[in-house]
Parts: sequence; C-alpha cells; structure tokens
Amino acid sequence: MIYVFCPNPALDRMLIVDHLELNEVNRANAVHEVVAGKGINVSRAIKSVGGTSKLLLFLGGLIGQKIQEGLEKEGLDFEFWETLGETRITTILHERAPKRHTVLNEPGPLVSLAQAMRLYQFLEDRLQGEDYLILSGSLPLGLRVDFYAQLVTLAQRRRARSIVDSSGEFLSRALKNRPFMVKPNVREAEGVLGFSIQSFEDKRRAVEMLLRRGVELPVLSDGPRGLVVGYREQLWKVSIGKEVQGEYFIGSGDTLVGVLVAEFVRGKSIEEAIRFATACGLANTLSPGAGVFEVNKARELEELVILEKL
Repeated sequence: MIYVFCPNPALDRMLIVDHLELNEVNRANAVHEVVAGKGINVSRAIKSVGGTSKLLLFLGGLIGQKIQEGLEKEGLDFEFWETLGETRITTILHERAPKRHTVLNEPGPLVSLAQAMRLYQFLEDRLQGEDYLILSGSLPLGLRVDFYAQLVTLAQRRRARSIVDSSGEFLSRALKNRPFMVKPNVREAEGVLGFSIQSFEDKRRAVEMLLRRGVELPVLSDGPRGLVVGYREQLWKVSIGKEVQGEYFIGSGDTLVGVLVAEFVRGKSIEEAIRFATACGLANTLSPGAGVFEVNKARELEELVILEKL
C-alpha cells in the first residue's frame, strides 16, 4: 500500500488571464477549481497510472467539506482528521503572455497535538513491509518541525519505505533519519546542503552527498533542465531530447513522485520507473490542474526522455 500524507491540503483556484496588469482590474478568461495540496496531486497521479493509494489529511470548515466531496468524486481513497480552523484556498494566477504563474498561498488551519497523534497511531497500526509512506509538502501550524522525521523513523521501524518531498527545516530534520527517497529541487537542496548549486557538477555533488547521508534514492530536479538521480551506488542524468511547450507546471514534481513510487510497487526497474515518471511529469504541463495528465500522451513523451548513466 502507498500511504500519502498531505498535511496542508487546499482548494486550488486557477485564474487564466492573457496578461496580468498590476493596479488594474483584470478579467479571467477561464477559472479552473480543483482539490489540491502536494499529497493530493501525488495520489491523483498514482490513480491516473492505475495505482492505488490512501490519502491522509487534516480538513476543516466548508472548504474542507468541499475537498472531501471532490476527493469522493475523483474516487480517491482517503482518511481525514477534522481541524477547528478552515482549510486553505490557493489562488493561482496563470498568464499566457508571458508564460508565468503567480501562487498565493493562504495559511492553513492549526493542527492540535491530539490530531497529530491520531494520525501517527493510524500509521503505526497499519504500516508494514513493502508499504510506502509519502510525506509531501510543508507542515501546518501546530505540528512539530521534526514531525516528518518522526514518521520516517516510524516507517523504518515498520520496515516500510518513506519518501520526503518537502523543504527547509522539515526536510533537514527528516534527512537525519535517512528516508528511502527525497526529491528536492535545486533551491531546496541548496537550503539543506549548504552550498550553491550552479553547474551540472554541483548537482552531481549534491546527489552524491545525499547518498552518503543514507538516502537510497535522491532525485534532484531542476525544472526544464531535467534531473540528476541516484540509486544506491549508481547515478543518472535525466534530460529531455526536445522542448515540450507546456504551460501548467504546478504539480509536475508531485506527478513524478507519485508515478515513480507506483512503478516501484509494480516491480519496474529504476530506469523504467524514472523514464515513465519523468514523461508523466512532462504530460502534466500540458493540462490545467495538478497531477492531471493523459497517460497516452505520457507514453508518447517517454521517447523524449534521455537517461545517461554517470
């Protein structure tokens, strides 16, 4: 089973405009509303490729109810613990010319210690060998900064594999407990490793450092410039052979994480998993929404993914 902890879910509202004029009244050409949060995007991607997962969330208020309804409509399996505060809304302003997007994140609700312990107990009762636990996004107010680190240790004790896709102190603390996989981008890796990452050699050094720290599968992403992936003692440079004219970049990293783990569960090789997960992340950029993509299109895009063993 793949468990996906989404501590900071949100209702995403994407407003599409031709060009955003500051200090002026702007009119949206279209509005897309979707339940989101990094973990939800991950579970959605897993379902898209035929996998199954169990979402774990904190939800509250009318927005929380709306997210429940959205998850049920999508057929995503989930368990939630209710908060007193209102679940947040994320507003995304997507401009067509120039191609850019601006994200406005609201603060999430306060999560109590009692709610955190219920989640912890839920996992302690269920995690077992061959399971995966994906920890995705930032932690809300009320949770200790080392909560991910505690869950990594719990997964190890239950002989499950943990994946951390976060940043800052949340990622730094979790790294000390040696998760199975991490997926920082360049900026996030700089924050936890303490040096500037500019060249390809810098990226390689960062992945090698993560391997030495006990991470079996570090994945360093650099947007359209591709990935550097380590697995045990092997490294790969992952690039795209032809530019893909994508517009919708939110959720591409979450898609990569979800599909990569789903392919592992299926018993695919590391190279097969990386190639398909990268293609799905690319396909995500072609559709509005997050973790939303056409699998057939991803299969076509696989031909563009170049893996170079280092």
